[in-house]
Amino acid sequence: MLVDADAREVEQMAEKHPEVRDAILEAQSTLNALSRAYAVQPNPEWKDDILSAAFAAREGSSSRQEEPVVRTIGHTQTAKSGGSSRWAIAASIALLISLGINAVQYSNFNDLRSELRATNLRIAELEQNHQVMVASYKEANQQLAVLTDPTTASFVMKGVEGRDPEYRADVFWNAKTEMVYLNVKNLPHAPAGKQYQLWALKDGKPIDMGVFDGIDPDTTLKEMGSVPGAQAFAVTLEPTGGSVNPTLEEMYIYGAPAT
Repeated sequence: MLVDADAREVEQMAEKHPEVRDAILEAQSTLNALSRAYAVQPNPEWKDDILSAAFAAREGSSSRQEEPVVRTIGHTQTAKSGGSSRWAIAASIALLISLGINAVQYSNFNDLRSELRATNLRIAELEQNHQVMVASYKEANQQLAVLTDPTTASFVMKGVEGRDPEYRADVFWNAKTEMVYLNVKNLPHAPAGKQYQLWALKDGKPIDMGVFDGIDPDTTLKEMGSVPGAQAFAVTLEPTGGSVNPTLEEMYIYGAPAT
């Protein structure tokens, strides 16, 4: 139990520092809980024994007078005890405050770690987007170089007789690199089990230039390989994987060099 001076000192600290007041209230709550948890109920059978002992002590005290014993507590001991109490209180409060600060710092550390993780994920996403944009930029520059190269010839393929006249695809052939680029503008998507196949026609002979499914919204120009020279191009519908020779009955579009 605190002496008056100690109690006043603690009260003053609690008034000045809310965290000290909270620590004291928490300590009191803990002590009350411990008291309730470990409280021992006296045995009802002890009641008569206690009353008998009290009456006997009273009768004995009336028959004889004993000189009271007075013990004087020295000033030094009192001061020492009071000082120890104050130090114990201060240490306890400091410990509680330290624990509270550590808890706050740990919570802040977890928040910062979560924010750092989210930032790293965002940076990784931005880097991936940047790589995609760079790749798209390079592809666009390559396509522009092909289209603007004076040695590049263009072939406009349109729907043949019996097919929709709106069907169309363009082929660009570069005389220096001999590379062929296909730009599908209007063709229905190939049905299941089928693919379109591009053919280069040279000296009346078809040359396989590869297969495709239809319009690719992510690719403007599709690189189809190289051919030494071609007088025309055509597209037929073939089984998946393509055919050795074109199925003329399944020809969709045909085109000669644009003039």
